[in-house]
Amino acid sequence: MLPAFCTAVGTTVTPLIVVCIILAVLLIVFKMFKVTAKILWKILINGIIGAVVLLVFNVIFYKLLGIDFFHIPITWPSALVAGVLGIPGVILLLLLKLIV
Repeated sequence: MLPAFCTAVGTTVTPLIVVCIILAVLLIVFKMFKVTAKILWKILINGIIGAVVLLVFNVIFYKLLGIDFFHIPITWPSALVAGVLGIPGVILLLLLKLIV
């Protein structure tokens, strides 16, 4: 299911086009603030590492042990938090899930 802004024009926009638009906007914003490609790649790699950490965490605690509380959905914000902060980031996400 696509977000509402994807179908607001009246036609269905594929998720690939949405990703390309988001990447283009990010590139323009980074160019405006003179952020180098090295920082962009570091953010991307940390996000991917965070997603892998969350995937392993979900497989161990949610699938193998069957504990429903420890399921953290893998989204870009949660992956970046886990990728940048590491294990404390996963603990932070668990605490945020407990509060919300």
